[in-house]
Amino acid sequence: MTYEVRHWIEAVWIVVAVFWGLTAFRLKPVVQTQRTGSRLMEISLLIMAAMLIFSSQPHAALLDLRFLPDSSVAALAGIALTIVGAAVAMVARAFLGQNWSGRPTIKAGHELVRNGPYAFVRHPIYTGLLVSAMGTAIGFGHVRNLLALPLLLLGFWLKLQAEEGLLFQQFGDEYLAYRRSVKSTIIPFIL
Repeated sequence: MTYEVRHWIEAVWIVVAVFWGLTAFRLKPVVQTQRTGSRLMEISLLIMAAMLIFSSQPHAALLDLRFLPDSSVAALAGIALTIVGAAVAMVARAFLGQNWSGRPTIKAGHELVRNGPYAFVRHPIYTGLLVSAMGTAIGFGHVRNLLALPLLLLGFWLKLQAEEGLLFQQFGDEYLAYRRSVKSTIIPFIL
């Protein structure tokens, strides 16, 4: 069963990657971007998280242990969460349109997006990717997959701090009003 689950979950992530690639064309020009030093820490954390989620290397007794039994319930829950999270991330990405960037950035003619998923959480792309990663961890079921989640959360948290700083510089009181109206940063009603 694990083999089929892995293929379904990897297929979802491939769809997300293709969507990201196809929607990365014709973006607005960059006006201001994040400093390189803080970016390196985020990228390092996100790469380590991706390696823990998708790689079975290195083999280590603790990392190879299962935190969930290999069952159809875990498999289906993992696939479902991966799909739901991917859908949230892609919808949020579509709402950003030409304002999107892989790096915290202010674009020429940047708009403060407050509709769609941005009406519920300020960083719904990260929300969706975290839900997908959680689904992947449940579907794969190993300790290594579970350990990726706090690294991913920390990487996103650092990234959103830089994003929010740039958005405040660009939009000032308008961004503060948005923050007051949408209190959730990544996890609705929690964080």
